[in-house]
Amino acid sequence: METYRLRLKEDEGADPIDQGADALSLEDPRHLAFDSFESRGLPEAAVRLLEATVPSIADAGPHDPMNRLLVPHMLVLLQRVSDPPTVATALVTAIRLCTALHRTGDYLSAWETAQTAADLGEKRLGVEHRLVLAARSRAGRALFRLGRYNEAELLLSRIREAQERLFGADDPDTLDTCHGLQLVLGNLGKRDEAISLLRTTVAGRRRALGSDHPLTLRSRSSLLVLLSASEVRAEEDGALLSLPSECIRHLGLDHTVTLGACHNHAWALYGLGQFDEADQEMRLVVEAYQRRFGPDHPNLLSAQQLFSRILAARGDVTAGIDVMRDVVTKRERSLGVDHPFTAASRQLLDAFRSGRYHPIEA
Repeated sequence: METYRLRLKEDEGADPIDQGADALSLEDPRHLAFDSFESRGLPEAAVRLLEATVPSIADAGPHDPMNRLLVPHMLVLLQRVSDPPTVATALVTAIRLCTALHRTGDYLSAWETAQTAADLGEKRLGVEHRLVLAARSRAGRALFRLGRYNEAELLLSRIREAQERLFGADDPDTLDTCHGLQLVLGNLGKRDEAISLLRTTVAGRRRALGSDHPLTLRSRSSLLVLLSASEVRAEEDGALLSLPSECIRHLGLDHTVTLGACHNHAWALYGLGQFDEADQEMRLVVEAYQRRFGPDHPNLLSAQQLFSRILAARGDVTAGIDVMRDVVTKRERSLGVDHPFTAASRQLLDAFRSGRYHPIEA
């Protein structure tokens, strides 16, 4: 995976080192428009143009090379603008761009962009400015997806402490960081800490955003993965197992949060030993992810891995091996052979092949 990497120089702007093979043509009119504004010394106008170009609400989706093409312009502008209101506008836009990169699976670009944007914003706005902290939180989320769990835990814990002290425990930015941190803790084996933090996040989002807000529903969905079978049955007096229906009612069947809730619900069904029901749900999720995100998106690969477990649990180990072989190949290509997700996929494939796989214990 190639990304834009910028060597920022205090007085000379940015020197693009590596554009990447899939970037858009430099003749793209939007690219030329940014160059025109920059060369004429009108960074404020370029900030407004970028603000209108970057998705206002980034959703999960297939790779979009335009996002990567915008990165050097965004960072050059953050370096050049000096008045705090314009810097703040540029940093908000940079955070949206990082989110778009992240949710389309370009985690390395998301991390590099968030880290550099935060460094540049800090020079103008200060180390504890809300937007600087939000950009660093995005960097922490990307570090997690890159498999750098320890670094992600340290960064997100530090940002959470600062946000909670400055803005309060129920502030939306604080809760965003909490949701990201619980993912890291869960993958580091700190299950009790992760569950406690996730329940705190759910309660805070209910108070701050409402019970039917997409972010509240998303955090509740994560409980379906972290909790054991007995805990899932008891959570919310059993109401958690009806979460996909709630999401459909509030958000619609094809909403990304709804699909994620169905995905996680299928995991809970698998853990409960309800393999036929899990199979039906996962087939729908896999089809929707393929249609929405494309064949290589991280969400699809995660869904296919669970689907392979379900296939094996229902007795079709050969089909499970076929699915996992594809997942391992794609994760090695996109994440690298040493990434924890890739390693877990290889271990599952080896368990299928060796006959060591046991569904409920997996």
